[in-house]
Amino acid sequence: MLRHAATPTLLAILTVAVISACDRSADPAPTEAPPRLVRTLQVALTNEGDWREFPGIVDAERKAGLSFRVGGKVIEMLANEGDQVGKGDLLARLDDTDYKIQLESREAEYASAHADYLRGEELVKTGVISKSDFNKLQAQDATSKASRDSAQQNVEYTRLIAPFDGEVAVRHVDKFEEVNAQQIIYTLHDTSSLVIKIHVPESLMIRVREGARPEVVAEFKELPDKQFPLTFKEVSTQADASTNTFAVTFTMASNGGFNILPGMSAKVRGKPSTHFTQQKRVFYVPPHAVLEDDKGRFVYVAEPESGDRGIVQRRDVETGRLSQQGLEIVSGLVGGDHVITAGMSKMQTGMTVRMRSDSPR
Repeated sequence: MLRHAATPTLLAILTVAVISACDRSADPAPTEAPPRLVRTLQVALTNEGDWREFPGIVDAERKAGLSFRVGGKVIEMLANEGDQVGKGDLLARLDDTDYKIQLESREAEYASAHADYLRGEELVKTGVISKSDFNKLQAQDATSKASRDSAQQNVEYTRLIAPFDGEVAVRHVDKFEEVNAQQIIYTLHDTSSLVIKIHVPESLMIRVREGARPEVVAEFKELPDKQFPLTFKEVSTQADASTNTFAVTFTMASNGGFNILPGMSAKVRGKPSTHFTQQKRVFYVPPHAVLEDDKGRFVYVAEPESGDRGIVQRRDVETGRLSQQGLEIVSGLVGGDHVITAGMSKMQTGMTVRMRSDSPR
């Protein structure tokens, strides 16, 4: 009897155990926390990072402010703004009446003085006049001749002639105005060859060797798909006192048929040549990405593993100057490194993180 009574109890216990086991197997397995999300900045690769951009202003390689060398009333203005003129073309003319009258007077004075000189030349030979008297006649002849030549030149100066082929950029006066000597009448530009000037900071100039010729192009906002090669022309060897930068000038050989004019703004992009003495690769990172402890300054980088996952590594770095581009890293990084710039709290070497990238620099 006791054996039969125990059987239902044993079955109940087994049933409860099986149900409990089934319930436990139905529970979801504990999930692993997702990797920490960090923001990263990929420092530029070698072929990308050397490029620098500078604002520049277009100017004519040859330009001149044209003026008369004498004063007077303008009676002819033969060129307008935008006109193309050739070397030797007459651009404007002054009323030359008074200058011609003066020339006639000087010619008469010279004719009289020269006649006296010729007579004195014969008389001194026969001793009729002294050598000193003859010298006076000779001096008067030379002086009157110089006065005549000057008056003749003044008549020529009433004509304003183009000194080279170019384009009239500005006309400063109008017909019938009274102008002074050396007053600018026209501004003339030779737009067949343009120059672009930029200002380079000393941090770049100090790493350029003598004879280096960087690869440089000009870009214009209105021509987004065009690049215009530039050729080095000259560089100032003294820094601007207010900006501490050096002026570098390039020539633009061809504008490709576009109407690029002096005064226009350009973006100049330059890439150093092999003469560029940058012994160590320089990268720029946000200043807050650089940390410091008792071992020195360092950054965290995420080494890509798969997808958006990366493994955290510490990189000891040497920093340079702080600029608008960021804090210089002169050693410790290589092109393509993903520097962690946000989410750096509680970082540890070997930790897996999810990466969200900023644009490279």
